[in-house]
This record gives sequence, C-alpha cells and structure tokens, in this order.
Amino acid sequence: MNKRWCHFINAITTKKLKQNNLNHMYKKISFSIFIVLTTSLLLYTGCTGNSNSKPLNVDELLTNAPSLVGETVTVEGLCTHVCSKSGMKLFLQGTDETKTVRAESGAVLGKFDPASVDRKVRVRGKLAEVQMDKNNPDTHSTHVAQGESCQTEGIAEKSYYIETESYQIID
Repeated sequence: MNKRWCHFINAITTKKLKQNNLNHMYKKISFSIFIVLTTSLLLYTGCTGNSNSKPLNVDELLTNAPSLVGETVTVEGLCTHVCSKSGMKLFLQGTDETKTVRAESGAVLGKFDPASVDRKVRVRGKLAEVQMDKNNPDTHSTHVAQGESCQTEGIAEKSYYIETESYQIID
C-alpha cells in the first residue's frame, strides 16, 4: 500500500509540475508577443509620421498651398525679417523676394529669435488661409490701418500663413 500511495502522490506532483510549466511557458510566450507587437507599433508610428516629413521650400509651399491648408507642414527658407514690434512674426523668402510667407508664433512658442534674420530657418506648423471679407477684416489690414504693420508684411503672401509650432535656425 505504501507503494501505491507513493505512486499516487508522484502522479499528482507530476501533473501539478506539468501544469506549472505550461503556465510559465504561456506567460513567457505572451510576454514575448507583447514585446514584439509593442516594438512593431513603435517602429510603424515612427516611420509613418507626417507625410510631409521632407521640408518644403517656400516656392513649393505657395504653389501647393490650397491643398495643404489645415495640414502640418515643414518649410525651409531664408528668414528676411522678424517683426521688431511683437517678435511674433517671422518671414521666410523663397527664390525671390516676391515669394514670401509669414510664420506666426503664439503664446506657447513665444517670440522668434532676431538672430534668425539672414539665416536659413526651418518652420513647422499648420498652414492657415486668411479669410478676407467685409464683416471680418484681416488682422493684417487692421494692423496696417492702425500703423502697426512691419514693412515686410506687405511683401508676404497674404492669403496663407503658418501657425508655428516649432522653428529651428539651420545655418
């Protein structure tokens, strides 16, 4: 009877060990799958970020502006002026001085660095279209009427501007 009892205990112990090994194996496999899926997701989101990851030049931006309104864009150009009155406007020039776009800063970003002038600057932000009508005058027109506009403001493309999220002096 002693032998039978040992055999019974051995069978139960073996069954529990097998069950524990299976549980441990399932946990290891589940963790491995979780790591693989998480890594894949991170790599996918990092590689598929903004479709406009390649910076546009000012000429390309102005040419494609109607289809880019509301999109986050990255633009590079020569900074010709930073507004000395507010510091919240930066002007990027394209191939010639007739191709200029305004970048506007907000309270979060703060003032543009005046050292940006005459240097290549990369601006990232949402492209916006100025809505002009009689009942809602353009802020540009309002500032001009009040004598607060920059001289460069008149050159900039008035129908589009960039709501700047970040900027960087490249060289």
